[in-house]
Amino acid sequence: MEYIITCISHNRHENIQKFFDVVGTNKITFFVKDQTDVENYKLNGALTVVASGSLMDSRNAALDYCFKQGKICIELSDDLENIMVNDFTGKRTKKYVTVKKVLDDIIPSFIESKYKLAGFPPTNNPFFALNEFDLNKFIVGDFLIIKPTELRFDTNMRLKEDYDFCLQFMKEKGGCIRYGKYLMSFKHYSNKGGAVSYRTEQLEQTTINYLIEKWGECIKLNTKRPNEILLNKNSFKILNSKQINLF
Repeated sequence: MEYIITCISHNRHENIQKFFDVVGTNKITFFVKDQTDVENYKLNGALTVVASGSLMDSRNAALDYCFKQGKICIELSDDLENIMVNDFTGKRTKKYVTVKKVLDDIIPSFIESKYKLAGFPPTNNPFFALNEFDLNKFIVGDFLIIKPTELRFDTNMRLKEDYDFCLQFMKEKGGCIRYGKYLMSFKHYSNKGGAVSYRTEQLEQTTINYLIEKWGECIKLNTKRPNEILLNKNSFKILNSKQINLF
C-alpha cells in the first residue's frame, strides 16, 4: 500500500523550504486554512496546496484525500523540527534522519500489522522511549500514519485532538502502535501561526473538560504541567470493557 505525505498548516509559508529538508522531499500536499494561505504557500515553493478550513476540517480533508485514493495518510505538522534515531540506550544519539527515511523503515512493518494508526512518542527524551514499539499508548498528532478508515477527528475540538483520535482507535479498531525508534522535536508553542494563534488557558481548560466528559477515566490531568493531560495507561482495557459513546 502506497502513502501520501500531507501537512496541516496555517500562516507558516515562510518555513516551507526548511520543512522540505526535514521531510526529505517537496512532494507534500499542504492542507491550509484559506485561499490566502494557498497563494502564500505556492509562492514559497509548495507544489500542491488545498484550502480546507479549520484545523480539524483540514485534518479530516487530508484523510479523505488519501483514503479516496486507497493510500495511507501521513499527517505531519509544520511544527516538526527534526527526527533523531533512538538506539534504546536512554542516551541521545544525535543521529538525525528525514521523514522519508523514517517511512521507508516503518511503513513495511506497519502494513503487515493489524493496526490502522501508528506514530511516535510525544517526547524527544530517549530515557522515556526504551521500547522498539508500544501498543495503545498516546501518539503525538504531529506525525501520524493512518491506514484507510472511517474514523475522523472530532470537529468539536480545536486542541488536543490527538488524544481523542488515539482513543477512537483503541475503542473501535483494536488499538494503535507507537514506534520508539525515532524521536521527534517540535516547535509547538514557539512557532507562530497554527494553533498558537488561538491557544488560551480558557480554551485549554474547556478542551480538557470536554475530553473528560467524553472519555471519562481514560483522561488524567498532568499534575506537573498546567493545562496538560495524560492518557490512562489502562485506556485500552477500560474502553473495551465499557460502552463509550463517541460523538
